[in-house]
Amino acid sequence: MQKIGLIGGTGDIGSALAVHLAKKNEVLIGSRSKEKAESAVRDILKDKKGRKDLEEHLKAVMNELVASTCDVVILTVPYSVAIETITKLQSEFKGDQLLISTVAAIEKSRNEFVPIRNRISISRNIQEIVPKSMHVATAFQTIPARVLYKEEKIDADVLVCCDEQSTYSRTAGIISSVEGLRPLYAGTLDLSLEIEGLTAILLNISIHEHLKSPTFKIKSF
Repeated sequence: MQKIGLIGGTGDIGSALAVHLAKKNEVLIGSRSKEKAESAVRDILKDKKGRKDLEEHLKAVMNELVASTCDVVILTVPYSVAIETITKLQSEFKGDQLLISTVAAIEKSRNEFVPIRNRISISRNIQEIVPKSMHVATAFQTIPARVLYKEEKIDADVLVCCDEQSTYSRTAGIISSVEGLRPLYAGTLDLSLEIEGLTAILLNISIHEHLKSPTFKIKSF
């Protein structure tokens, strides 16, 4: 059993991942507010009444405790506060941890969503802030939180970017533990810039084509 923490885990993707990861792991839902984290855990337990694994494995904590105690840290905050959040927690990380960023760098422009083009990816920026012993990866930007949270059947690929094979292996293990998700290595953290913007494409497809919770599945012919 791993100790997995979600920084800003009270939102849609944080709660969705918690529902699955808590089946076999201790999961800490973190927030800047302990009360907000406690409210998120109560809501999950209410929605998933009877799930003993959630009752035993889910805990509400401050983000600082996630950073200082968890083996795996998943960043699930909005783009607008991602770097600020990591910077504030910089001294709290215990080091030698896997940090997975789910941050989608997108914004609304007129009638559509567009990627935010920065000089470097959010994940590369995070790597420059956290202790050098941290192992940073990008993943989950294209996975519909609603489907995961409702535990509906899903068949989707999760594109992963990171610099080391060992980091990919650990990240792939987390992804594969969720039934229906397949990890695929897409490149180094420099390629994260592309992955972080893919959410915009899926949101636009959903709006214009009236598709519910679209995602990606890579096929080989």
